[in-house]
Amino acid sequence: MFSFLKKPSPEELVKKWKRELRREDRGLDTQLRAIDMQEKKTVRMIKERVKAGDQKSAKTLAKEIVNSRKAKERIYIAKAQMNSVSMQLQSNLAMTKVQGNLAKSTEIMKMMNDLVKLPELNRVMMAMGAEMTKAGIMEEMISDVFDMQGEDLEEEAEMEVNKIMDEILVSGPQVSSTPLETHQQEEVVQEKQEDSELLDRLKALKS
Repeated sequence: MFSFLKKPSPEELVKKWKRELRREDRGLDTQLRAIDMQEKKTVRMIKERVKAGDQKSAKTLAKEIVNSRKAKERIYIAKAQMNSVSMQLQSNLAMTKVQGNLAKSTEIMKMMNDLVKLPELNRVMMAMGAEMTKAGIMEEMISDVFDMQGEDLEEEAEMEVNKIMDEILVSGPQVSSTPLETHQQEEVVQEKQEDSELLDRLKALKS
């Protein structure tokens, strides 16, 4: 009777949190794959715009790549932090055999406060943080979220955009060390020539 009111054990709490962290990690992997696919499409569009002499549109598209790479960087950092939280929770759980309860952890609180800033994780991390606060692991969390659209893309971004455009147009396909069929070799040579022509067009637009 009243078993549903029973307080979860430290083992049950840690198991639940680690399961949720793994689920969110898989979700971030899905986002990374989607960003990579979109980035490849954007690269093709940039080449088309430069070939057409439309530098303005090409730079606008290159800014999308700048933003996507910053987003990927945030996601990779979040993945590393979630892994660290999971390991810290396991370490904390081991200490319960000595202390009898989950101990307060400044490391977990710091990482959770960072994770909650990512829009994709905000809701889940806030709920998990509330449970951790109730369990005595950490104090109340902050709830600020990164403003993904409010980043300055002017001076710093202009340099990044130019770097990315050069990177896209200079790096042609790599020729494999394995011998290719004649028609494949012709396609590779033709594509490298097209990239060279695009680079010449870009330099002419910049001058």
